[in-house]
Amino acid sequence: MASFVKASETSVWKIPDNVPLSACANLGRNYYAAYHSLKIVGEISPGQLVLVDGASGGVGMATIELTKAMGCYCIAGVSTKDKMQYPKSVGADLVLCYGKNRKSYKRFKTEVKKASADLFGHPRGVDVIIDMVQGELFDAALLSCVRPLGKICLVGFTAGQKLIRPGILLVKEVCVVGSLWGRWAVENPEQHTENVYEMLHYLARGDIKPRVDRIFPLDRFIEAFQLFENNKGRGNTIVCFREEDQQRTNQPSEILRSRL
Repeated sequence: MASFVKASETSVWKIPDNVPLSACANLGRNYYAAYHSLKIVGEISPGQLVLVDGASGGVGMATIELTKAMGCYCIAGVSTKDKMQYPKSVGADLVLCYGKNRKSYKRFKTEVKKASADLFGHPRGVDVIIDMVQGELFDAALLSCVRPLGKICLVGFTAGQKLIRPGILLVKEVCVVGSLWGRWAVENPEQHTENVYEMLHYLARGDIKPRVDRIFPLDRFIEAFQLFENNKGRGNTIVCFREEDQQRTNQPSEILRSRL
């Protein structure tokens, strides 16, 4: 474990006084990708309707929280019913299960389109889709859920990569864009810094709540790594280098952990 770390000034930010350091540990891991896809790529604005698939994962749940913090409605999609509780716990307006086959994808498509019109007043479909899944779900459901001139932001492909037919994109005038925050942040450091401070503002206000599992003092860092290596953690496992950080973050971590 290093005692000192050298970093550029564009990679260091001052956190608000009411935010524990432990809560910031997950920002780069999940929230940077989520915010980049929503703000920079998706260009969402208040009142719009966003569909997030793979919504029970880390980036998916971060996307839901940020979508709501930015004043939008959110439909969350998950692959199995037992995962529906997780998007609900972070504020999704509606959670639907798309399953794992073309029949369930078709049902999901119908449910999203009906909810878009009946519940959210968007009869033409959702404005933006944040897609973590791709695979067959993309062609079987997602393309039908987005409105004409809407956007699909590709963040991942947990169900594998499938060919995208350009014909239907042409007919619907749908924009499909890849979303990777790292290169953009290097090329646009001032805008990235602005994004980070906006996320810290949401964090200080309580709009987003990064998951913290356990906090270890420095002299127990081996236990922390063992927990991580054995995949027994939920959320982030944190190592605090200073005793005052340990004391400051213990109580907030209990609050955050209660959300799991």
